[in-house]
Amino acid sequence: MFTITEIKEIIKMVTESPVQHFALEQGNTKIVIDRVSANQSSPIAVPAAAEQITLKPNQEQKAEHPAEFQPILSTSVGTFYAASEPGADPFVKPGQKVMANTVVCVLEAMKLFNEIEAGITGEIVEVLCKDGEFVEYGQPLFLVKPE
Repeated sequence: MFTITEIKEIIKMVTESPVQHFALEQGNTKIVIDRVSANQSSPIAVPAAAEQITLKPNQEQKAEHPAEFQPILSTSVGTFYAASEPGADPFVKPGQKVMANTVVCVLEAMKLFNEIEAGITGEIVEVLCKDGEFVEYGQPLFLVKPE
């Protein structure tokens, strides 16, 4: 069950972002925010069975990068953390080699921390986000030069 404060924070995060559709299920509650039309209602709470976040990437936000580099994309909305805790070394730095299962960052959403793996073998070329920055689903986080 979501608290009123959590629901307000979700609504605020979605309305301040370019995300057009947001769905979240937790326990027996489901929140759906669909901003396709101003005439449609925003949050809807209905019974559900599983916890899940479903978002569609914002096509306008995907930046073009040199063809030889492949981006590592955000798998959810949330706060980007480059290290496991404040003051710790970042998971990866530019010039570092990564394997597909290398953890490159952590995304935090509603006090849930999700480790993001590179998903590709190569060398980190650039970190595209700042520590503590809010990121969108599908937003490029890193650029990798594939091997």
